[in-house]
Amino acid sequence: MSSHPYYYFTVYQKDVSAALHSLKQQEFEAGRYSPVMDMFLFEFPPVEDSPTPGVQHPSIETAIEDTDGCGTGTILDIERIAEQPAFLASCPLSSDWLIKLLGTEFPTHELVERIICQEEIRDEDGVEDVWDEFADEMGGGESRYLIVYKDNQPSELFFMGYSVD
Repeated sequence: MSSHPYYYFTVYQKDVSAALHSLKQQEFEAGRYSPVMDMFLFEFPPVEDSPTPGVQHPSIETAIEDTDGCGTGTILDIERIAEQPAFLASCPLSSDWLIKLLGTEFPTHELVERIICQEEIRDEDGVEDVWDEFADEMGGGESRYLIVYKDNQPSELFFMGYSVD
């Protein structure tokens, strides 16, 4: 198996750790994780009509244990917020990468969706080389987050990462 990307938008909270915990709980309760679903076939980011088979494990930890070290292929694998890239952690996307990938330090939902989530658009916008450089830097089991803006105010957090395996 090889790592695959995942993406999530969630409501902005100043406390990013709390936002991560809420997002993980939401996805766990929805049942959107391996081994419940085949995450290679799932389309990220989840939307209102995404499949929700429901929780099928007593806890996130038992779901992770049930993957035999491969991880859930989702945000559930991320244990904490960190200042720097680390295994099973999410850290802020640097200002340099925000500019390289998105052209701004204040990206909108639409911009993030178009450039990061809709991979086919990358070729059209000529950012494929930059994206490949970024993807090579982020290893399996790592995540980055960024603040998404609406009307020049923080409105969402966006988490992206690569599955453990």
